[in-house]
Amino acid sequence: VVTVHRAQCAAVAHMTSRGRPEIGVRWGDTTECRVTLVAESFGRPHLLADLTEAIALEGAEIVSATVEPPSQQRVRHTYTLQLPDAAHLPALMRAMRDVPGVYDVSRAQPQAPDS
Repeated sequence: VVTVHRAQCAAVAHMTSRGRPEIGVRWGDTTECRVTLVAESFGRPHLLADLTEAIALEGAEIVSATVEPPSQQRVRHTYTLQLPDAAHLPALMRAMRDVPGVYDVSRAQPQAPDS
């Protein structure tokens, strides 16, 4: 386990006064973000093409996609996406919601491990 402290943190001064060496860290230059989104929509022709186009236009890469069979004219799409930056997530979700027929886009809930 590694704990990272800000240089100004009192714990750093305490540790260095007790002889623990300070080790510098640097965050990587990349700010990429992987996220899984669920889009709920009404079924219609070309919906999948329109959604994937909206995702691509926002600069996200589709890592995986699942489209469940329609149930009562409603379709659930699950996309795992790689974004260039986490700051792009709100705009991506808005762009997906703006696709005709899509009525909700949300982050997928983490699955509980099997007991």
